[in-house]
Amino acid sequence: MTKTTPLAAEAARLYDAYRLDDLPRALRRNSLDYYYLSIYPSLSGLRPIASGDEPQYPQAISNAYIHIPFCSGVCDFCSYYLVAVNPRRRAAIARYLDDVRVELDYHARRTDLDITYLYFGGGTPSLIPPDALEGFLDFLADRRYLNPAVMGTLELHPEFFGDEVNASRFLDILKRHGIGRVSVGYQVSDEDILRETNRRHTAGFMGRAMSFLRARGFLVNLDLIYGLADQSMASWERTLADAVGFEPDSISTYFLFVDRGTGLYEQVRRGRVELPPHQHAQTLHLMAQLALEAAGYHELPNDFWARDVGDPATFKPERLPSAAATLPVGSGAYGYYHRAQIANVFDLGEYGRRMASNRSPVWRGYTLNDDESFHRDVMFALKNDPFIDCALFRSAYNRSPLEHFASIFVRLVEYNLVTVAGDRIRLTPKGRLCVEEIACLFRHPGIAAASGEGNESAVLAKHNYAPTYPAISW
Repeated sequence: MTKTTPLAAEAARLYDAYRLDDLPRALRRNSLDYYYLSIYPSLSGLRPIASGDEPQYPQAISNAYIHIPFCSGVCDFCSYYLVAVNPRRRAAIARYLDDVRVELDYHARRTDLDITYLYFGGGTPSLIPPDALEGFLDFLADRRYLNPAVMGTLELHPEFFGDEVNASRFLDILKRHGIGRVSVGYQVSDEDILRETNRRHTAGFMGRAMSFLRARGFLVNLDLIYGLADQSMASWERTLADAVGFEPDSISTYFLFVDRGTGLYEQVRRGRVELPPHQHAQTLHLMAQLALEAAGYHELPNDFWARDVGDPATFKPERLPSAAATLPVGSGAYGYYHRAQIANVFDLGEYGRRMASNRSPVWRGYTLNDDESFHRDVMFALKNDPFIDCALFRSAYNRSPLEHFASIFVRLVEYNLVTVAGDRIRLTPKGRLCVEEIACLFRHPGIAAASGEGNESAVLAKHNYAPTYPAISW
């Protein structure tokens, strides 16, 4: 019989003390309904956008997300848009970046690109050949699309560290162009889980990789994932201990979400894989909170942990989430501006044709009205801000979430999920455990899933990134 560790025992005690078993089903964590709140409306809620009907650009754009839709393989839980390529044959990635240049020029004719934060996600951005990366970043600098004070992040797959000569040149290029932060997809220390989920790496690379990155002056984030099939408390505790031991600047802890288009979903549907229940998932979640807090990390936004940033309890939101704008760049990219959630085309061939004919890459989108934007701001303020500041909402919308959603907040207070003090609504430690589930209580009832035709329908089904929580029953 496996001995319970102090960390697991304290997590189990808190689970009982928080009475997490008493939560309504819509607030109980499970991978099939879970929605990682990063966009809203979700892809299935966006509408087709015809040429010429794209959302209005803001006067200037300072944040950009560049999607690199290439990987050496497909993890069985991944639902992001990508294609698999041979890591030794990456000419397609260089050609893709030529199209991305065309897209950026297209945007620059319609708005002022003064990018102060640039994020390369995927897919696997670290598959970009160094020559192509240097040429692309030189292009951004020559066009003056990057602010001189630009900061940036690029995601690294562990395979990247297998070729130190290539990796060293790649990182030097990033650093010269102001990209000083990387996010490494470590995920877990469990070799069996890495193999079963087709992660295409082992766990032993990270110590050497961290030394390699620190020697070059990079800030480092580690991505971890919990809620995987057969992930025991002992396995997760080992992952947490290893992650803390590497001393990254920040750690992101992601709960597994299983979208309908993934290989993992098919295995679950056919009964070949059993996902952990709410109690086990939330016990792992509590273990992460306890271990990372003890190691000196602070959590904000939820499930993102950083060192040396001060106490989030002293932070104050200065604007509503809808004030932020992110330009989506590349095939499969999501973005948001002028109250419009948008997605670029999820097809490399179509993306290339649009760039060749100087057409917009935007495929689907949704421009929110005042009421829908109000709902979205409540959702994202819960997820990303230290607290909901009702004064900001009254200033922007002439109404307060506390008054508009009075019956919901009464229930959330009764369940000890939020506290209310004057104009401030703050998640409790218990509430932080189910922040997405709480946020999705505020989805707008008028935003429904849209259908597609032909190939579009298949793409929407494959990348059905959407909340599927049942209706709340208190």
